[in-house]
Amino acid sequence: MLAPMPEPACGAPTRGGAPCRYPAGRCPHEGHARHREGRAGRDPAPASAPPAEPLRAVRERDLRALGWWLIEQTLAGRVSPPEASAVNRMMHTLQQLGPDSEAGERALREVALRGLLMHGVPPRTPEEWGHAAELFDDEALAEFRRWAEADGGAGADPEPD
Repeated sequence: MLAPMPEPACGAPTRGGAPCRYPAGRCPHEGHARHREGRAGRDPAPASAPPAEPLRAVRERDLRALGWWLIEQTLAGRVSPPEASAVNRMMHTLQQLGPDSEAGERALREVALRGLLMHGVPPRTPEEWGHAAELFDDEALAEFRRWAEADGGAGADPEPD
């Protein structure tokens, strides 16, 4: 869960030209208060809390989906840049760890299955048929069944859809 957003910075220009970084409610400069009051009529209302959409991406270990969600929420102002930066850093760390053993096994099974299919060999076991059903649409599965039938039924889908 994301931490509550900190109080927004004052943001009024300082003598050096940079925006003031005091929290808006505790800035000691009177001129900055006048600047904020003049800006208040133009600023949009604070954004609501981000929706729970990233939970699916986290459960499924989908860094790409989480990254796009984070970009969208940051640009919409629902996730602050420091929060986005922290999540981005965690995502980067996870990516550097490489695939976990389960993801590696899935990838190897997929490569093996695609290699068979590339050479016109239909799935041979119920497990391969199940994996094919996860990867391919109904039209492709029908074609694979046709291959199996043409091969005398060897490796035929045990439970066609």
